[in-house]
Amino acid sequence: MKTTRLLLSLMLLWTVIVACKNDTADPVDDGAKRAMKENNGLVGKWKIVEYLADPGDGSGTYQAVTDDVAHIIEFKENGEFVEKKAQGQSSVPLFNAYKVLDDKRIELIPIDKTAPSHIWYYSDLSTSKLTLGYGCIEACSGKYIAVE
Repeated sequence: MKTTRLLLSLMLLWTVIVACKNDTADPVDDGAKRAMKENNGLVGKWKIVEYLADPGDGSGTYQAVTDDVAHIIEFKENGEFVEKKAQGQSSVPLFNAYKVLDDKRIELIPIDKTAPSHIWYYSDLSTSKLTLGYGCIEACSGKYIAVE
C-alpha cells in the first residue's frame, strides 16, 4: 500500500512539474520557433517570413510571405552579399557587397558600379531574427529568420 501511494505521489508530482514548466516557459515568437539556426550578428543566412507593405498612410500591417516570393539573403563575413530569390521574383541580382555603417544601417553596394549604393535599416537583431527596412519612401520592411 505504501509503495502504491509513493508511486502515485511521484506520478502526480511529475505531472505538476511538467505542467508548471510549460506554463512558466518564456514565450517565444513564431519567428524564433521557425528559426533553424543562430547567426552571428548580421553575418549569416536570413529567410524572409513576413513583409510590411504600407500604402503611405501608416495603415500597413505585416503579412506572411508565400514560398513563391520568399527569398534568402546572406551577409558573409568578408562583406559579400548574396541573395537567392524565389521563382516569383526577378532573378537578376542587384547587389553583391555590403558595409555595416553603424548599429542601425547597412550600405548595399550594387554589382553595377555606375549605380548608386542603397541604404537598408536593421532592427530587432538577435541570433535568430532580424527586421530590415529597405529605405522606401513609404513604410516597407521585412522580418527574417536565421536559416542554414
